[in-house]
Amino acid sequence: MLDFFRRRLDDVLTGVLLLLAAVVTVLDPPIFATPGGQLLARSVLWSVAALIALLFLAARVNLLARSLWWIGGDIGPMAVAVVGYVALKLLHASAITAWLGIPPFDRWMMAADVALFGRTPYLWFDRWGLDSGLFLRIMSAFYALYPLTPLLAVGWFMFKRDRQQFRLVRRALILSLYGGYCCYLLTPVSGPLSLLGPRLPDFLESTRIYSFLADNFRYRYDCFPSLHTANPWLIVWLSRGKLSRWLMAAAIFVCCGITLSTIALQVHYGVDDLAGLAWIFLVVPAARATLPREQMKNAA
Repeated sequence: MLDFFRRRLDDVLTGVLLLLAAVVTVLDPPIFATPGGQLLARSVLWSVAALIALLFLAARVNLLARSLWWIGGDIGPMAVAVVGYVALKLLHASAITAWLGIPPFDRWMMAADVALFGRTPYLWFDRWGLDSGLFLRIMSAFYALYPLTPLLAVGWFMFKRDRQQFRLVRRALILSLYGGYCCYLLTPVSGPLSLLGPRLPDFLESTRIYSFLADNFRYRYDCFPSLHTANPWLIVWLSRGKLSRWLMAAAIFVCCGITLSTIALQVHYGVDDLAGLAWIFLVVPAARATLPREQMKNAA
């Protein structure tokens, strides 16, 4: 039984999340900001369920469908884990946090920023005049890259046919994402905006797609630890010696841009990012420890 969970942990977590989200959405639909939010949630959930069922049946009789089934089985858990952030809304995460009686920790985070950095780091950008214009457009572009980085990482190692590295990176990212979502429930932090006051929306926030998704699917307390910081650097850490110099340099450049964007866009406290970096060193041992025994030596 233990060996089964070592091999299939990614699939088990994926299945549990999809099942819970589908059941809760039907039995107790969450309240969305717009009617389109609920329609999109239901459409995506049931479309994914129907596609999985169709591919499963077709794979038994068709070679192409069988290949798509295996590709989907490899990439699917990663895609679900990334998009699974919206499941916090579907699973009534705010109600869970309220039921647990955990108050927001924003004032503690701000105090920690002041103690460590003298001020919350966003105010540095404000002081230097970098809180508007082209700089924020660039930061918005980096911030928007984040959801693609896990998919690009596992896709790359799948393309290179490095199955051991693929499984290690996928396992680490899935544990990081789901573990991070649990931390959001238990450590509610909404970010500097809740204390520094409103500001004009930046380039990313002003787009219709982002505003629609944020209004309908964002869980308010989604800052500690910063997964925007943790996961790109987690990929870099696990990819040492596996990428060419230019590709590693490009990955580090993207990581620096994404981490910087979390501060420049006033989304995270500095301590959120520090916690994101520390998170890596919890996730990596957990990922290696949960791999099948025959892969643990190669992943050590």
